[in-house]
Amino acid sequence: MSTLPTDLIVDILSRFSVKTLLKFRCVSKSWCTLIRSPEFVKTHLSVSAKNKDHTHHRLVWTENRDLFTSRDIKQHVLRECSVSSLHNDSVVESLDLNYPLKNPELRVCIVGSVNGLICLDIEDNDLVLWNPTLRVYRKLPDSRLRVSGGSRLDRITSVMYGFGYDEFSDDYKVVGVRCSCTRYPLEVKIYSLKNNSWRTKGDILEVVQLTKPCKFLNGKLHWVNDMNGGFRNYGNIISIDLADERWGKVEQPDYGKKNFSLKLEMLGSDLSVFCNYKTMSRNFMTTSHADVWVMKEYGVKESWTKTYSIKYSPNVFSDFSPFISLTLCMSNKGEILLVPRSTLTAHNPEDEPIRYLKVINFGYCNAANIYIESLVCAPLFGTNKA
Repeated sequence: MSTLPTDLIVDILSRFSVKTLLKFRCVSKSWCTLIRSPEFVKTHLSVSAKNKDHTHHRLVWTENRDLFTSRDIKQHVLRECSVSSLHNDSVVESLDLNYPLKNPELRVCIVGSVNGLICLDIEDNDLVLWNPTLRVYRKLPDSRLRVSGGSRLDRITSVMYGFGYDEFSDDYKVVGVRCSCTRYPLEVKIYSLKNNSWRTKGDILEVVQLTKPCKFLNGKLHWVNDMNGGFRNYGNIISIDLADERWGKVEQPDYGKKNFSLKLEMLGSDLSVFCNYKTMSRNFMTTSHADVWVMKEYGVKESWTKTYSIKYSPNVFSDFSPFISLTLCMSNKGEILLVPRSTLTAHNPEDEPIRYLKVINFGYCNAANIYIESLVCAPLFGTNKA
């Protein structure tokens, strides 16, 4: 292949998996230099992201059983499986990930995934940026945002983080928000991977209680700002631009007059909202169904389109259905992945029955995310190996 044009070599190599490319680095010095180059890393990432079969996409989820139980169950794990295998209706085996600073007694949360990097929030205020494919990571300095004292749940939910990429400065950033619902003052800090440091942001938008998940799109981080505890139809979607670090609000569609709660997701490259409609049943607030709204043109209110309506089956979704992880990944068949606690399902909007996916060792899921296998590895990661 040494006689082939460089452009053709790049085109061929960019279609291979990361693990294969790591082996190819041993072929020659020129290949090693090419595969390590920032230009090739970006090309490979772009090709992988556009792959409609999701060949290089991985579904990763957390299992933290004691978050919603009073029992002292020390089972905090991170698992993953192939997205393309889920689409192919084959039996898929999940893998137990050996993530950085792993401790079965400490809760782990996925803040977000961008360009193959995953940001993990590990209990006791440890934040980590990690490339699970290359198995390299960086532990972030303490943001000093976490509250002390109070209940364990208060300490866990008092600070919300978001993770994204600022393409203008070619920098990965983490935004931490200590919400005003705590006895501590509202505070916002921004971490820069290039500088490896946190700084306080003075310009603060009105924030009551941000809810997970945070979604990164168009260079901005997005949260639902819950203005009334999630039990009344009042809340807004706020954003922060990682380039100029300005706050903004996203105009929303008309969800109707029923009680509902909102959950942000992504459908492909579009911002999406799960509107969970609530009803009273046996003196408990339960969720009957959800409408999926998709913003076809970012920033344009009129482009919001109600794409799907999903009925919550008692056999699949518990009374805690508002807390299920609704990971949106559309297959070539038009199905989207749903992760309701203890099973993986695929939903087809053409009113077809929910399809139960066969995943070995799929446990009690708290949250899920999708990442792309990539070669992204900033020099600032150093030599830390997971």
